[in-house]
Amino acid sequence: MDFYIGWSHSDAIFCDYFPTCPVLISAIPDNRGGVKKYRNKPKKLILDCGSVFYVKQKSRPPLKDVFDIQLSILEDCDSTAKIQMVHFDEPLLNKTSLSERYMAIERTLFNAYEYLNLFNKYELPKFVQPMGVIQGYDQASIEFSAYELIKMGYENFGIGSLLFKHQTEQIEMIRRAVDVVGSANLHVFGVTGIPQLHAMVDIGVKSFDSTRPTMAAAFFQVFYSRPFRTFFLSESRAKPTSPRLENPLHCECPVCEINAKQIFIPSPREYMKLRSVHNYYHLLRTFKDILENKQRRGEHVVPNVLRARN
Repeated sequence: MDFYIGWSHSDAIFCDYFPTCPVLISAIPDNRGGVKKYRNKPKKLILDCGSVFYVKQKSRPPLKDVFDIQLSILEDCDSTAKIQMVHFDEPLLNKTSLSERYMAIERTLFNAYEYLNLFNKYELPKFVQPMGVIQGYDQASIEFSAYELIKMGYENFGIGSLLFKHQTEQIEMIRRAVDVVGSANLHVFGVTGIPQLHAMVDIGVKSFDSTRPTMAAAFFQVFYSRPFRTFFLSESRAKPTSPRLENPLHCECPVCEINAKQIFIPSPREYMKLRSVHNYYHLLRTFKDILENKQRRGEHVVPNVLRARN
């Protein structure tokens, strides 16, 4: 199970600190040429379509324009990388009525069909695979979307539009998608709450992505792990009741090993980037701990079963 860090052109280059770090990059104009900045090119990469960005714009670009941006980013990647390209979907995030949701799902499936034809036309290398996006708002629509993508020929899937939903609903929607496409074939977009991490590890999804380390850093927050905690910088304007921290705690992340006090400098942006690297380290560490705990539980289950048979 992989944790992809969401990256944009103005963010810290996480692969420079963590060489094997999987990365998700959205196909928006400002991200063209971004991979050229990397000293260590991503070994695993998801080229997202950027639909969450485009849905906020006055007009949406043609599918081919988004595909071309993905190709331009692809050109800067290593041929040894494992890359997935996400088709141009229509998020349900701002759809309130049933008709709007239905039309968004239909648009997503139409784009998926057109995108796959375009993908196959270009005869891209085998290390590049298309990913179909499952959009839905209940069990029936999730299953419908997933089955339609399977009919088209997709083998890799992601589930979207989980933002702003309660964690219980997020987990239930992930389970519904897994029931159709299988846990080993499903990526989860943008869900990294700690309860959700536990659930996704138990379900066994293929991967998930997050921009949480960067977003938290931008809002003057720092993470620490074992146990996972979030603190506001003492200079933050957050509510007085929010937990604050004036001095760094013990940390072995690449930033703190050099100078831990840097992450407590609110601005300029270079310090925010260092803070995001620190945050990524602790969220990744928490995820790995959850994963290892599940593996240890599995190791104990087998002997118990064998003993029961004797």
